[in-house]
Amino acid sequence: MTGPDSELDPAGRVDWLRELIHEHNQAYYERDAPIIADADYDLLIRELRFLEEAHPDLITPESPTQSGVGGSPSEQFSPVEHRRRMMSLDNAMDLEELRSWGERTARRLADLGNDSTVRYVCELKIDGLAVSVRYENGRLVQAATRGDGRTGEDVTANVSGISAVPQMLGAGAPEVLEARGEIYMPLDSFQALRERVIAENVELAAKGNRQKPVPVNPRNAGAGSLRQKDASVTASRGLSWWCYQLGEIIGAEEPPAHSAALAWLSDMGIPVNPETKVVEDLDGVYEFCAYWIEHRHELPYEIDGVVIKIDDLAIQQALGATAKAPRWAIAFKLPPEERTTILLDIQVSIGRTGKATPFAVLQPVFVGGSTVGMSTLHNEDQVRHKDVRPGDTVILRKAGDVIPEVVGPVLELRPSGLPEWEFPRNCPSCAEPLIRHEGEAQHLCVNPQCPQKRWASICHFASRGAMDIDGLGEQQIASFLELGLMSDVADIYSLQAEPILQLPNYQQLSVQNLLSAIEASKSRPLGNLLFGLNILHLGAAGGQTIAAAFGSLDAIMAASVEDLSAVAGIGPVIAGSVYSFFSEPLNQNLVGRLVAAG
Repeated sequence: MTGPDSELDPAGRVDWLRELIHEHNQAYYERDAPIIADADYDLLIRELRFLEEAHPDLITPESPTQSGVGGSPSEQFSPVEHRRRMMSLDNAMDLEELRSWGERTARRLADLGNDSTVRYVCELKIDGLAVSVRYENGRLVQAATRGDGRTGEDVTANVSGISAVPQMLGAGAPEVLEARGEIYMPLDSFQALRERVIAENVELAAKGNRQKPVPVNPRNAGAGSLRQKDASVTASRGLSWWCYQLGEIIGAEEPPAHSAALAWLSDMGIPVNPETKVVEDLDGVYEFCAYWIEHRHELPYEIDGVVIKIDDLAIQQALGATAKAPRWAIAFKLPPEERTTILLDIQVSIGRTGKATPFAVLQPVFVGGSTVGMSTLHNEDQVRHKDVRPGDTVILRKAGDVIPEVVGPVLELRPSGLPEWEFPRNCPSCAEPLIRHEGEAQHLCVNPQCPQKRWASICHFASRGAMDIDGLGEQQIASFLELGLMSDVADIYSLQAEPILQLPNYQQLSVQNLLSAIEASKSRPLGNLLFGLNILHLGAAGGQTIAAAFGSLDAIMAASVEDLSAVAGIGPVIAGSVYSFFSEPLNQNLVGRLVAAG
């Protein structure tokens, strides 16, 4: 998905970027399941900021460049208003950007007439979930997630079960002390959780029940563990905590420097990362960053960068902040770990909307904390641009230490005469011709009867983010399709108990639970249904936005492209895609059957 051209349609491109960034914010902050690498996310933010600077009339207060990043507080937890805003940080992607930040800060201080010597505090950027822990007269009384920076989620009960978070502070605790830090999952706790989930999934699969997602990295696992409804589950997950900042304080004098505040917090019994270091200049900052680029994997927990803060609180106050981040701090993002391996093959998968996506089949290699055997290559243009060919030795990295990415070939190791890879002309699932629309990067299978496309679309419809049908997982859907019990999403609501009971691993109780989950899905919000219909370019946030704007399925189906484009946050690409979907007779019939099913 490439979106509108930024030169021909800057407004459309801006709308598209905001929708995409919103989708990724929800995935990262609210569902704890990122679908894009950190570096790619940063590129989206930078492109949006560039376009807004070039077209100031397109800037809105709701833009992620103006309001910062973060997730909306979950309705599962009570909201907590932060007395002092928990801001995000600007990023430096390399040492040159870090140097530019230092020079920019020095110029700003000079303009303010401040010639004080600047010292810096370097802290490891723990890959976890930011929380604020409030103590009153030494007793823990409240813990809240960062949320959107202004309002977080009350997770007091869950945080109270984490052994690293003290329930009582030492002698001399003030009337109010707020400690901000990062809840994270150590690597040994993560590995234990993975093994436990894999073992549980074997039992669930044998019973025909939906399997649990296997944790993919400690950050997501830690955030999900903290947000459990049952605090005892959180307590069992082996989470830990490092404090990185003093927040509100009443009844004691605030230390004059950040390093002094951290030392004081440590004296109070609050855990502060021992790798934190005060340095006298930017050269010391560079040395600290360079050291941890090389030694990060020696730690018993994951980091994704280094946070650099000006130590003197008076200088911090003089520099102030932008709308989203303080000027006195920056996050240096560590480069991803890289390894070389053999590209065994390039194959093509068909997704729920018919997108044909090439992916690399690799000789398995351990990189970024896990063994990788496959990696997406996105589209034909990316394969051509990277010039990777089956048989190549390729460089593989964990982008954002979450998503494996093939960087490119090691050309000096390429066998002579190795042919270029050709994108298939026909769908690997149904053998129908693949098409590529002008201006689009993706090839599409437009055959509505494509087996792989049907399977993927039904899996998506039944998933948690859409209709949330528990017990209808990938294996079950594959079996039902193979036996002719369903052919599309509307057939889900025609399933009967008797044929299912004839299948292996199905008992009366599991079938009844499945049918009950199908019935319960009928009450899911309209936005979830729109997302579940597999409309090209329409994500979860876009579905909710359109549903809120029109209020009913009939109104959406009757809307023109202009009507849809008029909705804030819905650009012309998404509007055109939604309109085209509901204009198709096959889709109209499908929706009619869904409506008839209730």
